[in-house]
Amino acid sequence: MKAEGQAPSRDERFPKALRLLKRREFLEVQEKGQKVPVECLLGLVRPNGRPHCRVGLTISSKVGNAVERARLRRLLRECFRKRHGQWPPGVDVVLVVRQSAKDAPFPVVSRAFDGITRKLQRLFPSVPRESPPR
Repeated sequence: MKAEGQAPSRDERFPKALRLLKRREFLEVQEKGQKVPVECLLGLVRPNGRPHCRVGLTISSKVGNAVERARLRRLLRECFRKRHGQWPPGVDVVLVVRQSAKDAPFPVVSRAFDGITRKLQRLFPSVPRESPPR
């Protein structure tokens, strides 16, 4: 178990290479991606031609105030950070948070994230993974 304040191990970090950062990247996935709906999340998925998966988060101001949206972002980042090894390589995923997630506790958000993971595994059958970039 890690001491409080200790940095996560290298494989548990969330480097920029695993994130969608530019508006253009988000728009490409949103316009040409395949929808993967699960409970309080909507995943938009598109192959990216890279050896690793990337994620982007979209949380509308309609979902809640800044504090609530930041909480949801933290929860989803944590889910991705811990479980991105289960996602198929070579896909970009934009997670759109629905209003129903506003007051959802962590187990509900986590279950929805796991549902997205299962659907991704079905859509993109497993291929050998390379280690994620650092």
